[in-house]
Amino acid sequence: MSRSFFTVALIFTLILTAAIESRAGSIADARVGDSYIKVPTQLEKGTALSLKHYVTMLLDRKYVSPKKLYDPPFSGLEGKVHISVTRERALPVIAGGVASYAGNEKGLAASLYDGTIRIWSNKPCRKIALPGGSGAELVGYAPGSPTLAATDSEGDELYVFDLNSCERVPGEIPVKHAPVKKLALSATGEWLSYIDAFNTLYCGPVKGPLSEVTVLEGTPIMLGYTPSQGIMVAVEGTGRIIMWGMKNNSRLKTSEVPGGPYVSARMSGYTLCLTRDDGREVYWDITARKKVEQAEALKRAGSWVYMKGDSLVYSTGLDRWKITEHLGMPLFIVAYSEEAKLLRVRDLDGETRYYSILDGKEFTEVKTSDWEVVSARNGVYKVGKYAFKLYDMVCQVGIQRLYCRHLPGEGFFLWWEEAPDAVNRNPHPMELPVRKSMLASRKPLWVPLVQGNIR
Repeated sequence: MSRSFFTVALIFTLILTAAIESRAGSIADARVGDSYIKVPTQLEKGTALSLKHYVTMLLDRKYVSPKKLYDPPFSGLEGKVHISVTRERALPVIAGGVASYAGNEKGLAASLYDGTIRIWSNKPCRKIALPGGSGAELVGYAPGSPTLAATDSEGDELYVFDLNSCERVPGEIPVKHAPVKKLALSATGEWLSYIDAFNTLYCGPVKGPLSEVTVLEGTPIMLGYTPSQGIMVAVEGTGRIIMWGMKNNSRLKTSEVPGGPYVSARMSGYTLCLTRDDGREVYWDITARKKVEQAEALKRAGSWVYMKGDSLVYSTGLDRWKITEHLGMPLFIVAYSEEAKLLRVRDLDGETRYYSILDGKEFTEVKTSDWEVVSARNGVYKVGKYAFKLYDMVCQVGIQRLYCRHLPGEGFFLWWEEAPDAVNRNPHPMELPVRKSMLASRKPLWVPLVQGNIR
């Protein structure tokens, strides 16, 4: 049985990991070049599958497995260390220093500040550098596409690359009015479109020539293709949606999404998500031309990769447990006021809390001076005819017993103590206790430690 997280080695590892992750998230470090963008071996393979493997590794490195919470410390360490664990939404950073990206967890391309474009797909090419060493301002890619499009750092030049050979596709794609504002590529790699500085929309075969389609009336906030590749979709900040049939080169009926103006938009499947400047999101079915509820939209086709600052983040859909070690024995200072009918607890997080002796629930502070310190016997505090418990036993392994106290907003505090008898028991496996009342006669609520799989 592993006993790693109570050892000095794990403490050192956690501290080192936190320091590395803190540096990876620093905007100041994001632009220093290749010394910052260290691509792990898992990502060097350049496949969409390796992306999930890498995300799994990030989770294992940053978070503790719930099973490890049940691993006792080495003999003699009981009472010398305790931990606190908090559950948080797991959002690992795939890469820092990202200028732009295209795609999703099924296939992804990201332009980095070090001047390279990284690709995770089902094609052999995993890294591209633009001519002259310029970094890419915009990248156009869709999962499954055998080609990738990118602009230079100024948005003046437009390049297309073959992801099977990792070489540039011959030919020139002129940009009449630079810089390019929006860029998109279909998943078959057959169609390419862009919007220039004059809001002129061009589209056509990926090898050219591209033709002018229309001039947008409003600010363009999105450009993309439907999964069937037959329709190009452009969205304006007003909520106006322009669709163009690529097969027969014809304009389709324009839609208007009410509730604008919008500052950004993204498309997944046939569903658009438009975001207002107040953060409110509106979901729109482009085939039915109507709003859809968020839950229904995400059920149809959710995209779990997005930008957070200049970092590319993977929304795993999972909660994970983050651990913090604390040296020393957990210490409670408990006092009783007969006048106020209250218990006063100096708690594990350093805060002072008050509990009614009548129902054991948390209470607001009352001005009184008749506080008397109360000691516990076997974890139970007795005041007259009342008995109170601040924490509960989780499990016992041999002579080592695990206790837990939950603090709202702070998470769970856990520690091991030596028990008088040797026994193995775990009455609530993979669950932790939450006390709604401190009365010893009241049973705690047991909360499951749910894991799940990366979506």
